[in-house]
Amino acid sequence: PFPKIVKTANLNVNMGYVLYDEASKVAKWMIGNLDEKNRPQLTGTMKIEGNEKPEQNPPLSISWKIPLSSLSGLSVGGLSVTGETYRPYKGVRNIAKSGRFQFRCS
Repeated sequence: PFPKIVKTANLNVNMGYVLYDEASKVAKWMIGNLDEKNRPQLTGTMKIEGNEKPEQNPPLSISWKIPLSSLSGLSVGGLSVTGETYRPYKGVRNIAKSGRFQFRCS
C-alpha cells in the first residue's frame, strides 16, 4: 500500500499490467509469464497532498507471490500416513512468497 499522504500515482510497466486503486491506495501488478530476456520493471510518479515537501520521503510497502513455484527446488518424493484406512493422494502445491519489504522513495 502507498502512504496516506500520496494523492495519486501514475505507474507504468514493461511487462503485464498494473492496476492502482486510489481509494485503498494499493497498486496490483500482474506480470504474467516471465521472459528470460526482459526484466520486469515498474516506474512511476506519485503526487503528494499539499504543496510542501514532507520531512521524509514516504516508504512503500511491497510484497509478492508466485503460485505453483518452488524457488528452492525442493520437491516431495513420497508420502507416508499411518493409522488411516484410506490411501491419501500425494498432492503438493507450492507457492513462493516474499517477506515484508519497504522501499524509500527519493
